[in-house]
Amino acid sequence: MDKSILAFLNERKADKLKKKLKAGMSEDEEQSLLQAINEEFLLENWLPQASKRAGQLSLVSHPAKFSHPSAKSTSIIFKGHYEPNGFVCSGNAKGESDVFGNAAAMDVFKFLSVSLSDGQTILEHLEANTDKIKQEFDIKTAGFETLREEFLAIKKQDSVAATDARIKQVYFPVQNGYHLLSILSPSGLIYGLKNKIQSLRFSDSVKAARDHRKKQLHHVVGFDELYDLSIIGYGGTKPQNISVLNSTAGGKAYLLPSFPPSLKKQYVRFPKSNFFKDSLFYKDFETECKALHKLFCDHGNNWEIRDERDALWQTMIDKVINKMWVIRSSEKGWSAHVRCQLPRHQKIWLDDKYQEERSEGDCAWLDEVARDFARFIIKVYEKVIGKSAKVLEDKDLIYIKHTMLLKRNKEGLL
Repeated sequence: MDKSILAFLNERKADKLKKKLKAGMSEDEEQSLLQAINEEFLLENWLPQASKRAGQLSLVSHPAKFSHPSAKSTSIIFKGHYEPNGFVCSGNAKGESDVFGNAAAMDVFKFLSVSLSDGQTILEHLEANTDKIKQEFDIKTAGFETLREEFLAIKKQDSVAATDARIKQVYFPVQNGYHLLSILSPSGLIYGLKNKIQSLRFSDSVKAARDHRKKQLHHVVGFDELYDLSIIGYGGTKPQNISVLNSTAGGKAYLLPSFPPSLKKQYVRFPKSNFFKDSLFYKDFETECKALHKLFCDHGNNWEIRDERDALWQTMIDKVINKMWVIRSSEKGWSAHVRCQLPRHQKIWLDDKYQEERSEGDCAWLDEVARDFARFIIKVYEKVIGKSAKVLEDKDLIYIKHTMLLKRNKEGLL
């Protein structure tokens, strides 16, 4: 008998004996129990019984029970092909096969997963119908072909695919409608990832490296660390009801952090000669200008129209103040650049190098800024509306400037 098969049977035998032995049993009772268990785990007795239980299990790559413990669907065994497209998916990453079914028969799958002396598993030998497996399964209590057929029932697949209402589903658009896709979990990849993370964090070499760091000693290799891991559980207190891999891992898997990308600070377009010309765009004020033009064409002059007009002026002022704060958040002294030819009142307004000067004096510079704004708004209005634009007079320019210098705006401008 292959040493791996012998070791498997001895391990199962020891586990069962440990469970059955009870304190207070007589020596005769212990001997009787030991004899019964030894006979049960003789290959010629255990093998036929195990082969019959194999049909209670289904080999699968994407178990439905990871979505819901009560879900029942076709056994899916996906065999993907590697493609160098950069995606982590079945085919590009190798994962173990999984099994679901009667939890009491899970030991059959563990038996089929045993690697023999040549490195191939029992299941692989059965599929290839090798001489070695014929030799190992040469017993008097059952014929090899019967054993092989019954064990390979674990790979049975239904001729018609069936899903379950409890599986997560999504409508995926295609040319002439939608495909309803059932979203299944690749348990082999899930627990393959967990094994790699466990090795990365808790292997002997990593423990040694951590010990070196704790003692402030140099370590040649060092170690890597993963932060912000989350743990997800499948199956609650009965992980064996989900699948073999889930049971082996105690029903716990890792989730890697999935955060939005850290965006670099947006490039600030510094003005060179005039803030309103260089840093603002006509299109940003298009909606307000069209609304203003509609008001001007109504020829009304009641308080509702005036309030609506003032609200539009204020919206445009707010946009200017927002852009001002973007530029002010930059490094102090940017306006001293040789290419910057801003008028002094705009330098005082936009560069925090002049922060003290902004808070002192009579703020004559702010009057100049308000006048620049009023001229800019009138120019934007004429540009957006075109030939049908109403002619705005000096009194309109004065009113726009006055609106910008109101107390509520002044606090944001200083």
